[in-house]
Formats: sequence, C-alpha cells, structure tokens
Amino acid sequence: MPTTTGFGLWWPLLIPVGASFLVGVFGLRLQAWARALFTAGTLLSFGLMPFGAAARAHPLAMWGYALVAVLSLLAVWFSGPYIAAERRSHGWDARRVQRYQVFLYLFVASMMAMAIVPNYLLMWLALEGATFSSTWLVDTAHVRTSTEAAWKYMVLTESAGLAGLAGTVLIIHFTGHNVAHWGFHFAQAGSVWPSGVVLGVLLAAIGYGTKAGLAPFHTWLPDAHSEAPAPVSALLSSLKLAGSLMILERLLVIAGGAIAHAITSDILMGLGLVSLLIAAGFVASQQDLKRLWAYSSIEHIGLIALGFGFGGIALLGALLHMWTHALNKSLLFYNAGTVRVLYHTSRHAEGARGILGRTPWTGMLLSVGSLGIVGVPPFAPFWSEWLILAGGFQNPADRPLVWIAMALLVVIFIGIALMVPRWLFVAGRVQAEPVSGTRLAEPWSLLWPSAVLLVMVSVGGLAIPLVAHGWWVNAGQRLGHFGP
Repeated sequence: MPTTTGFGLWWPLLIPVGASFLVGVFGLRLQAWARALFTAGTLLSFGLMPFGAAARAHPLAMWGYALVAVLSLLAVWFSGPYIAAERRSHGWDARRVQRYQVFLYLFVASMMAMAIVPNYLLMWLALEGATFSSTWLVDTAHVRTSTEAAWKYMVLTESAGLAGLAGTVLIIHFTGHNVAHWGFHFAQAGSVWPSGVVLGVLLAAIGYGTKAGLAPFHTWLPDAHSEAPAPVSALLSSLKLAGSLMILERLLVIAGGAIAHAITSDILMGLGLVSLLIAAGFVASQQDLKRLWAYSSIEHIGLIALGFGFGGIALLGALLHMWTHALNKSLLFYNAGTVRVLYHTSRHAEGARGILGRTPWTGMLLSVGSLGIVGVPPFAPFWSEWLILAGGFQNPADRPLVWIAMALLVVIFIGIALMVPRWLFVAGRVQAEPVSGTRLAEPWSLLWPSAVLLVMVSVGGLAIPLVAHGWWVNAGQRLGHFGP
C-alpha cells in the first residue's frame, strides 16, 4: 500500500499551531476563537481520515493521530473550566493562563507530529518539542514543588533525549540506511554492522525508555504527573509515554533486520517487567490521587512494552492498549482534577475523602474508572491486557514472564483496591467542614468530558477493534516484521 508523506497528511499540524498563535498574540480575549478553531479543524481532519491523503498514509501514523486527536479535543475542553477554577482558587493572573494555553496547543502539535512525521530524526525533534512545551505546563502553578518537578523532568528527559538521538542515528546508519530518508519504511539495507546496531539499540532504549517513563528510568514521572494540571497529566500519561515507546518500537523493528530479534524483544520485556515491579512496590503507599495514577501509568506503559516484546497477538494487544489505557487514564486524571477543584486537594489525608457521599457523580466516575484501570471486565483495558497476556503464552519461552507479570498485576490490583476506598468512603473534613455535611456542587463543565470517556471506556475494548479493524491489523503487521 503506498504511503503519503506530503502536505495532504501534514496540514492538521497547522490547527493547534494556529490556535497557539491566536492566544499567544491576541491574548485570552481570543481564547474562545482558538478553542473553536482547534475543535472544528481537528474534527474536520478526523472526519477526512478515511479519505484522500490520510487514507493512503501509514496505518501506524493514523492509529496514533486518531488517538491524539480524540484526547486533545477533550483536554482542551476540560482545560477551560478546570483552569478557570484553579485561577479563582490560587489567584493566577491572565498571563499565566495565556502561557498555559499557548504551550498546551504546542504540546498537542508536537504529539501530532510524533505520530505522522515520516522521518525518524524529525520524530525525535517532535518528541523534544513535546518535552519542552510540557515542561512549562508542569510548572503552571509555579510553586516550589511544581518548579522542582519541572526541572527534574526536563533535566532527566532531555539528557535521555541525547541518548535517544545517538541511538536513532546509530541504528539507522549501521543498518545500512540513510538518516535523511523521507518515509516510514526503508528500502533494501546496505552494509550492516551488528555491533554498532546493538550499541544504538541500548542507547535508544535508555533515551526513549526514559521519555516513556519505563522503569528504572521513571523517576521523573510521579512528580511531574502529580504537579502538572490535570489535563496535562492526562496527556502526558495517555499520549507522550506511549508515543515515546512507539518511536522506540519502530527503531527496534529496523534494528531487527540486522541483529537477533531476541535482543530487542528481551530489552522490551525486561523494561516492561521492571516497570510492573516498580508499580507493584509503590502503588499502595500513595496518598495523592494523581500520584497513585502516575504509578499506574508506569504499570501500563510496562504492559505495552511487554506486548511489543512478546510479539504476535500480544503486539496487537499492545496497540489496542495504547487506546484503552489512554482513555481510562484520561478519565482518572480528569476525575482527580475535579476532586482537586471541589475539595481543594487530591490528598485524602488533607480532606479529599467521603467523595462518593458528598459528590456522587465524581465518586461514581472514580469508582468505575478504578475498576477499568485494574482490568475488570467488561471495561476496555481488560480486553487489551487479555490479548497481551494471551499472546505471551504463545511462546513457551515467554510463559514464565507472563506468570510473573500476572502476579505483579494481582499485587497492583490489591494495592489500588485498598487505596481507592480511602478517597471514596473514609470520613474526614473538607476544609473546615465535616464530610458528613451537605453535598458539594459538581459543575457539569468538569464532568461531561469524563462522562464521554466513561462511555468510551465501557465499550471501547470491543468497539475500537471493530471500527478501526483495518488500521489496527495493518499497524500490527507493519511492526510485526521488518520492511515495507
């Protein structure tokens, strides 16, 4: 199938860039116009995906772009009332809100580019753009803890970015290809130097693994996710982590043509298992709701890495899990942001308790989202996790790893099951008022994006493979072997 790499595929990048320009140049008086431009343009690009240039584009590009389009739309609409509430609570000035919106649109543009740009060096550059813009977003509150988290995030991930760049160049060059090649796949390789490819694979695993939040390179992630505004935490967890891992997987597919497949798959499976282990060890000790879901993100990016490492059916499961985890985790981060707005904290020890009684809609979303993220059927993550684990059982050599992964998933399930009721049911105080008092008002402007995500989480595990079956299977085939 031919692929398209021209303007017909690239034009959607102009949408968030244009929205960022409107807010950046004309200020908040045009923020509604910027949001309208972004919404209309993104819906148009999404609607045109089955036709024209997009229909001929690489299936992986469309799989990733569709995910970015859906979640960025919800993030932009949730950001409006959420940032307005934070501004009222903390006295933010107009300039801070303007900066937030400018960098939010640039962050979205960078993640769109990560999905559709047809050159591996430009993919790396887009990832750096996403890192730079999200660093500013992490420090939106501009307090000591958020500034420290932003600096930690920038220093660790930008240092890793240099390793990722070196790994990218080494893999492409020593597999006999041209780093300036324009396209998602390469023609027949020239001369190959396996030792150089192995070095490139190791550097790429460190660089992109850090960007993806895979353990043991994850140390920036809990702080950044817990300090960033809720819409940014959702985008970091649902899009940037998986996008970074997808770039690594694409490079490892190229490397697989020059070195033993076991090397690349073992790296992915090793990083995946270590990520599950870290999540299992820390998830039950978290006092902040956003930090809890940050460690859950480490777990799920580890599951995706396992699926890529197992290959076969598990690879299809990993691609589906990019969607199911993104939808469910966005729901949970939006919910955590709503909790923060209503209770002025997301820490249960500081008053975010008895949520189901005082804010029943918010409590219901937290309850159902928690069930989904731990893999309870029939919610979407169950189906993709099942594919990953079932695919791992296909290879007898991988079965011990699958059993270890399942044991760690059970530990994580127990940890989340023990922690979430502390927010839902345990009595406490909201500011100076007892939790047993009157209900708090729940603005629908904060709830409807989560409600949309709840519907998608409820049916997405089966609906997404049916609706996008062609892209899903073709994307898996492109990652399942080397070559066009």
